Amino acid sequence: MKSINESIIKVSEIIKALGHPVRIQILNLLSSKKNIKMSVKEIQEHLGLTQPETSRHLIIMKNGSVIQYEKQGNSSHYFININHSFVSCISTCVNKFTEHNRISVK
Repeated sequence: MKSINESIIKVSEIIKALGHPVRIQILNLLSSKKNIKMSVKEIQEHLGLTQPETSRHLIIMKNGSVIQYEKQGNSSHYFININHSFVSCISTCVNKFTEHNRISVK
């Protein structure tokens, strides 16, 4: 069997990390707030989720290299991993699709 290219494996990990509607909502929210970092609390309040639920989804997205975070005092602020071209592409597509179809982020 032919070995799988590293970039294909990375794309697969990103797609897995986005494999839940809430994570797509988070991606859409963060990509619609250009260059803005959002705290767990801000994301939670915007989407109407519990803190543990929000954190769980953010951890999966972070582990999949979809988002990054910075510690600011006692809280973490999350943002899209624009350093990964596939993540940038997918976040732009999700944003354009939701704008075009008027799907609300909530």
